[in-house]
Amino acid sequence: MKTGNYIKYYFGSSYCHVDAVHAASPQADRFTDEIAAGIMAKTGCAGIIGTVSRTIADLNRPPGQGNDEAVWEYRAVISQFLHNMGLLAPDGRSLTRPYLHVGIHGMKDQPHGPFSIEVGTIYGKTCSVRVKKWFGELLKAKVREVLPGTKVIFDKHWVGNQSLASHRWGEGRSYPGYGKNYNAFQVEIARTLRENYRQEMIDILAAVVADFNVTFARR
Repeated sequence: MKTGNYIKYYFGSSYCHVDAVHAASPQADRFTDEIAAGIMAKTGCAGIIGTVSRTIADLNRPPGQGNDEAVWEYRAVISQFLHNMGLLAPDGRSLTRPYLHVGIHGMKDQPHGPFSIEVGTIYGKTCSVRVKKWFGELLKAKVREVLPGTKVIFDKHWVGNQSLASHRWGEGRSYPGYGKNYNAFQVEIARTLRENYRQEMIDILAAVVADFNVTFARR
């Protein structure tokens, strides 16, 4: 695993990366780094783990208010992932095939209860309709198998920050984004699940990552 000033990261072999950008204390989303690392180990996908606290530089926000250097380091590593996997079109920005970005975050046991997962897509702005449908159906199916009784909610309370959509649609001239083939999901996991069911969460999300590379292999 390589280490930057604000993140540590691993280059993978699948068309996906996972990240845990709020893994550092204080105000850490506890155990998200372990879940992300577990998915990476199980699937071989790339990954990023934040090593700076959100109180100093929040990687899950657009650049500004003191986080510029950290956000650009984070975005540069995503660009390296895409380049190394040969996914960039000749224009150097748009993607030649679907790509999956799964952000692992932590929420309290409220408002949805201790056995709950909320997925944020900013109401569909961060992903295609087709990939969102696939992601939701498969995630719910895997949850029923591994942790029956756990609720999966989309875009209700934690819908995702605009910075997540920037990877797809851009953010002005400084960050044009990668286009419609970039699909990102902010996965908020309740504290009880993160604390007591980490391996189950790793197994569920690793199955989703692995299936993406099969389902969208030729698209």
